[in-house]
Amino acid sequence: MAADNGHLPGILRLTSEIRHRIYQAAGLGRQYWWDNYTSPTIYHLGAASASEALKSDISYGDGPRTFRGLLLSCRTIYSEASALLYSENWFLVRYRSPRSLAALRALTPHALASLTNLRVVLNETSCHDDKLYESSGHCCNRGWVYKGTEADSSAPELHYGCDDCSDNVHDLPLNASSALDGGVISEWRTTAAYLASHIVPGRLELSLICDVDHGDVETAKLVLDGLGMLPRLKNCHLRLCETRDSRLQRLASEAVLKARGFAPAEPQAPSGCSDSRLLSLPLEVRLRILEHTDLITPSREVTWNRTVSDRGYYIVQASNDGRSGHEFCAAQCRGECRFARCWQEKWPEPSLGCFCRRRHTAFSTRCRCWTPPTPLFLVCRKLYEEANLIFYSKNRFIIIDSPRSSPFASRDPGEYPHASFAASQFLKQVAPRQCLGYIRFLELVFSPFNHQNLLRDGHTALQDWKETVQWVKDKLNIPALTLRLVVAGHPNPYVGTPSGGFEMTRAEGKEVLATYNRILHPLQLLSPDTGRGLARFYAKLPWPMKWSHWIHYRLGKDEEAIQGLIDSKELELKEHAELFIMGERYERVSAAAAEPEMSVWWWGRPDEYSGY
Repeated sequence: MAADNGHLPGILRLTSEIRHRIYQAAGLGRQYWWDNYTSPTIYHLGAASASEALKSDISYGDGPRTFRGLLLSCRTIYSEASALLYSENWFLVRYRSPRSLAALRALTPHALASLTNLRVVLNETSCHDDKLYESSGHCCNRGWVYKGTEADSSAPELHYGCDDCSDNVHDLPLNASSALDGGVISEWRTTAAYLASHIVPGRLELSLICDVDHGDVETAKLVLDGLGMLPRLKNCHLRLCETRDSRLQRLASEAVLKARGFAPAEPQAPSGCSDSRLLSLPLEVRLRILEHTDLITPSREVTWNRTVSDRGYYIVQASNDGRSGHEFCAAQCRGECRFARCWQEKWPEPSLGCFCRRRHTAFSTRCRCWTPPTPLFLVCRKLYEEANLIFYSKNRFIIIDSPRSSPFASRDPGEYPHASFAASQFLKQVAPRQCLGYIRFLELVFSPFNHQNLLRDGHTALQDWKETVQWVKDKLNIPALTLRLVVAGHPNPYVGTPSGGFEMTRAEGKEVLATYNRILHPLQLLSPDTGRGLARFYAKLPWPMKWSHWIHYRLGKDEEAIQGLIDSKELELKEHAELFIMGERYERVSAAAAEPEMSVWWWGRPDEYSGY
């Protein structure tokens, strides 16, 4: 091309800064939203037709059609425009269709050198947020489905089925012993070698998804061999298995650290407690260190519900969008959102997808989700005892007695179906006996009662409850214990009405109040009259008539009067219960400090949990 600017095409006579603005306006760079927000576009490599070598994941504009002509116009413009395209946007390639990574290898060395964000999906057995701008983070439940292969639709293959995906199908876990799966690994290694020769060290952020069989270490190592070929990455996000696996998790974390240029720590032989540097410190210092670990949950609360007891202890994440059934949210997030739902990004930045170590065998610097610090309990007996001290003394313990995961769930009509309360089961069977004295805050939550499901005198659960309180009173540190009794009831009388609640009469409402008293009565064993009264006791009991037709007929449509009557009745129930348990100390304790705020479950989403 001639050096004389008069013979250059018009666009090349402009300054490089002006040409850059033209490329931006054509949609090659990050997209501008209002208030100067920008976000990258996600492009799918490997489109069905050559005319759409790039397939935009966005639903507006013409995408590559706008700037394809620019890329084909001349070498200079291609060099400048493609550098902007590949440096400011994200790229996604899937092996599944057309069962190849050729589209990634088709990128020129110049494009690869400019590349800053790449996501490679070799094999996925569950949803991994294909709609990156609408990331839900949920991993789908699947059944088995048959689907014809691309080569022969008459010979169906068995796949995982999914109602949340457009093609209703997921891959089976990768297994290197399969000839087909061996081809995936071989192609990945070939592609990684090509990438390694052209990407710039420290520039690329890579996301790699390859779900292998649970416990299949050998296949995982073959996948990671390809990752190890690459030069140092700016960042790396890796998922090796849909489910959690401790051995694969160790491989994933070591591989990511190595890919980012951090040498993983050399494994050391286990040492006895006497050789531990931590245990050589004074006890006060050790406990202080343990307070800064995951032994204390983000919300300082731990929940147990025997309906989901297979999950052990779990935490509830406060909702901020009303999806828990309430029209309001927790007054303060308290920063807990930083430790859950790591796949969510602040709009309009797209999500990388779910690399959550709590849900999968995955490792990512983006994931700071709280997980149980199990290794701290396994070092040695001394550290096990100290970890228990911190765990049980520094967290609130919420025990939920409900037919389902939600504390607000209505019970079926009939007698209480269990021979013991969830609280009895927790105190006798779940919490280690030697740790009961560490507990400082215990909250007992019952789902709402009505006249169709009562606890009548002589019920086995009531007798067991009395025996449990008698048995545990000498094992709890009662003078240091705060106890709260809650019967869950939605604060809005028009929402969350228990089954049959609307037909409840005043006489039947008194029977519900009698049930409250039967639950409260054994707790008098913890009153000051015994010589070891509770530090504090709080109650939150819904007035049963709040849901009945009686109150609406009595006060008509005067919602303010209805709510005022409900509030006064529930305050009366609260004061009566607290005075019943605290005795003459009630006024003094009430004046000394405000009641702790309601626990997270009140606003929480019961589907958000992480179990011990």
